[in-house]
Amino acid sequence: MNRSRFLTAWGIVACLVLVSCVAFALADTARAQLANSPWPMFRQNLQHTGRSPYRGPRTPLLKWSFNAGEYIASSPTIAPDGTIYIGTYNASLYAISPDGQRRWTFRAAAEILCSATVSRDGTIYVGSHDHNLYAINPDGTEKWRFTTGDLIFSSPAIGVDRTVYFGSGDGNLYAINPDGSLKWSFATGDYVTSSPAIGADGTIYFGSYDDNIYAVNPDGSESWRFASGGDIESSPAIGPDGTIYIGSLDGNLYALSPDGSLKWSFTTSGAVDSSPAIAADGTVYVGSADGNLYAINPDGSLKWSFATAAPIFSCPAIGADGTIYIGSLDSRLYAVNPDGSLKWSFATGHWVQSSPAIGADGTIYVGSYDGKLYAVSQPAPDYRPFLGAFAVAVAVAGAIIYFLRGKAARAGSRKGGRNR
Repeated sequence: MNRSRFLTAWGIVACLVLVSCVAFALADTARAQLANSPWPMFRQNLQHTGRSPYRGPRTPLLKWSFNAGEYIASSPTIAPDGTIYIGTYNASLYAISPDGQRRWTFRAAAEILCSATVSRDGTIYVGSHDHNLYAINPDGTEKWRFTTGDLIFSSPAIGVDRTVYFGSGDGNLYAINPDGSLKWSFATGDYVTSSPAIGADGTIYFGSYDDNIYAVNPDGSESWRFASGGDIESSPAIGPDGTIYIGSLDGNLYALSPDGSLKWSFTTSGAVDSSPAIAADGTVYVGSADGNLYAINPDGSLKWSFATAAPIFSCPAIGADGTIYIGSLDSRLYAVNPDGSLKWSFATGHWVQSSPAIGADGTIYVGSYDGKLYAVSQPAPDYRPFLGAFAVAVAVAGAIIYFLRGKAARAGSRKGGRNR
């Protein structure tokens, strides 16, 4: 290779490295606006992959349950200190310590059905059916509120510049500055209950009850829209290649290219209200009102399905070992192995519409319509059999040593007598 070609090759490599560094820097910056915690927002991250770096329990044990006194449909989020935030039908956002004790309660004027989002500075953002998005300080006091024209079911996302994005029943996607002032709003044709996901380039993706899936630029202009065959309640998940996955009440899971064109659609036998999760190997998991959890290959073909006894509105969470956790209206939380076999199930007192969150110690947190937040953990190891066997071994060893020492002493006594 001559010098010119050598320098050209190294120039290309240097450019690629620079591009990679910039991409990583942008991703890190986006993540940095969220709290550095195991589950700081709905679906765990801005791309809504639903994937955790922590393993869940191999077998389930109730660690504790917190009784909120009213239905829980929202999904829990977790702060860096392990505090769990959960909204309820009794218009409350609860802050619960890792041992299940209430730290504080924030009261809105109507139910809180969306998930809270925890920012890097500790501010908690959550919407309510009283039409307000609230910014709440870590001690539970109100920082500010922003009022929309209708209920808020959409969970907020925080952009690179700390802009807070969320949808409202008034048909708008809102972009709110960190001080609570309006940056811009984007109008759709109907309710926006879908929670926005944010791509690596800052594009905001979400769905609307006008049957469309939208891509909106960070300045509030429309990039594209895709028409599905039904209302969109599901929230999008973004794959590593930029593919957008989102469900529709028409029964389909859609896979869209970053330019908005259809890659494929997968049809279930019921409405897809559940939001998809994306595994490390690219498998897409989503629940359906037909009662099944579906595992779909990246090319849109069915990998397997796992049947529960009732519709699934809960969204799947994926542990570090690939286990999928999901709730069902059959009042159970399921742990499903990556091959589609049942790992375990845990019974609650009512429907599980809430989506599970995974803590740093592997505890699974999920709400239920029985008004309780459940913390499901790994049983502590039972050391009693080991201790019993150890005690027996020590006793036997002691007896052997005692016998050998006695035998040696007697032998020594006989030897000493002969010497005299």
